[in-house]
Amino acid sequence: MAKIRRLFYYILIIVFSLFPSFVFSLSMEERFQNKDALTYQVSFNGVPSGHIEWKYLGIRQVEGKPADVLLISSDTAILKLLNLTSDESVFLDVKTHLPVKVERNIILFGKKENIEELYNQKEGYVQIIRKNSATKEEILRQKPPIHNILALLYFFPQNIGLKKDKWMAFNLPTQKIKIKFIEEKYFGAGKNKQKAYFLIGRGEKKFNIWLDKETRLPLRLEFIFPVGKIVITRVNIDK
Repeated sequence: MAKIRRLFYYILIIVFSLFPSFVFSLSMEERFQNKDALTYQVSFNGVPSGHIEWKYLGIRQVEGKPADVLLISSDTAILKLLNLTSDESVFLDVKTHLPVKVERNIILFGKKENIEELYNQKEGYVQIIRKNSATKEEILRQKPPIHNILALLYFFPQNIGLKKDKWMAFNLPTQKIKIKFIEEKYFGAGKNKQKAYFLIGRGEKKFNIWLDKETRLPLRLEFIFPVGKIVITRVNIDK
């Protein structure tokens, strides 16, 4: 029995040495850390430009399967880059955490849009339904698994081991992006100072992410444009 315990102990040591950044999957409630909402401040070149708020609405059925439901409320105004007011519901499969549906009610530069995105992970496509547009329906084909950019960046997959300086590829409905874990570095100051995972991303835009080590929620996101930088920073990070 003692030999078996020692063998099990050594196996655990090997596993954690091979995958030092692996995080066991937490429930959505645990990732929210018993908070009613996760709030982020948006700024452009250092000027406050709006806010983003995430809420967890619980589990609902989508085509007979359970899905975690997240509500994202945004209100941002950044020169000619972005003027957006929105309420978006993201439905994630409770097992894979991949998107199954997104409902978007947005006002973009004064124009109202009502959009539904249906993700068919098995067959590899996203059906876009626009309820108040001349183009009512569109099919976007993509190699599965297909990610939603909001869910990917704000609820980075916990079942992926972060290997330093190795690119990870993700398929979005309209593009492919790459994300790479660079290093652990300190984030914040005073009582909120903590070590975080720092990652960089490449797609249509360059971006940087600081992730909480326990929950993998973003502490800060930076999107780099030719005319400046949009920074999204979490404002309720006290534990």
